[in-house]
Amino acid sequence: MNPHRVRLKLPNGAELEVEGDAEFVRQEREEFVLRQTPPAGAAAEGSRREPRVEWSAVVEAKSGGLTLRGKIPGGDKAGKDACLVLLMASERLLSQPKPTATMVAKWLRASGYPIGRMDRTLQDAISQGELLSSGSRRSRRYELTATGKIKALLLAEQLTAAVLGKRP
Repeated sequence: MNPHRVRLKLPNGAELEVEGDAEFVRQEREEFVLRQTPPAGAAAEGSRREPRVEWSAVVEAKSGGLTLRGKIPGGDKAGKDACLVLLMASERLLSQPKPTATMVAKWLRASGYPIGRMDRTLQDAISQGELLSSGSRRSRRYELTATGKIKALLLAEQLTAAVLGKRP
């Protein structure tokens, strides 16, 4: 019988050295790796976590349309922030990551945000790298970037807390 041998050193400094038959070495290695990796719910860096959003509390989805169930504070920028949340909800609830400008404008108006032109409302979000736009005029489509998704999730988490009366 040929003995098997494994030597591991992880970036966190943990080391393992095992010698024996193949099954024993495999089992010891798996247990060692499992002990060294944090559970899926725990954040590796402590404070990082997925924002808790209850989409049913944030938006109401009816026949392909979305309506925010609460107002996002922010004065002049509230329309832009509401649009970010609606775009994220469109991706999560309607499986539609790139809705048209016409659809987004309809959703914003139904949510109580008086907007004129979508391109002017979302100009800051595009220049800050939160949104990508493609197409022109009525066929223009908007899509969230990674930065925009993070901001939209954080805003949706705040809106969830406000609607449900909970702390985030």
